Amino acid sequence: MSSYSGASMDLRDCIEYIRHHEKELRLFNIDPTDAIDEDLRAYFETLNVRITVGRTASGAPEDVAVLSNDTEVLAVVNVATLRELLENVPTGVGHLGIADGKYEEILRHLKETTFTSYDTEQLAYASREIEDRARRVGQGSIHAGFQRSSIMAEQQSVYTDLARQGVSVHAYAVPDVTPPNLGSGHVHTVSTDEIAETWFVVFDGGNETQKTALLAHERDGNAFYGIWTYDPELVDHILGHLTQTYDSSTDDAMSGM
Repeated sequence: MSSYSGASMDLRDCIEYIRHHEKELRLFNIDPTDAIDEDLRAYFETLNVRITVGRTASGAPEDVAVLSNDTEVLAVVNVATLRELLENVPTGVGHLGIADGKYEEILRHLKETTFTSYDTEQLAYASREIEDRARRVGQGSIHAGFQRSSIMAEQQSVYTDLARQGVSVHAYAVPDVTPPNLGSGHVHTVSTDEIAETWFVVFDGGNETQKTALLAHERDGNAFYGIWTYDPELVDHILGHLTQTYDSSTDDAMSGM
């Protein structure tokens, strides 16, 4: 991931940055009747990887895949290895990370970094996973954006419990109703387009190894495009933006303080 130090990016900018920095997995000289490219597109759907097919002038080497970003080649593997990967390593909802083993040459460039999705179910699963992680760790801070305080009220018990468990809770929403009391949690009532249009759950982990974040921007008709990330530098950038922009917006009367 590129450095975010010195970059001025709000929440939507972070999402767009990831969307425009996808990796490419190019399959060279495969059999034209082989549909593995379609299978790989489905498999890597959330991993911000573009699958393409090409041929060299000589037609050699056959059945080779090259993973690259916009600056360098990251890995070169046989297509046969990718075929085994499709059969042996699960992905999708419930599998946000990827297993190691014999596929590490290519997977180490994809796992535990940043994932993308248009699937609201996957995004909801990711938010639950982050909340559960915070509950297990029992320390650090979690920042959650609900768009509207009426939605925040639906999650009151979850975030009141996190605060009770020792996690520093910060919840953000545009006030369409009276915001809920989150016990020792901090409620930030903010009337900005960013808060109104963005769903987020960001956990500082209490340490570097547990940092994780979900960001999703509402498109048309309650449709979202989102990212979730385990990149500590990106998580820190998001937290920095939230605290610098909204730290003074805490509604102490509603935060139980």
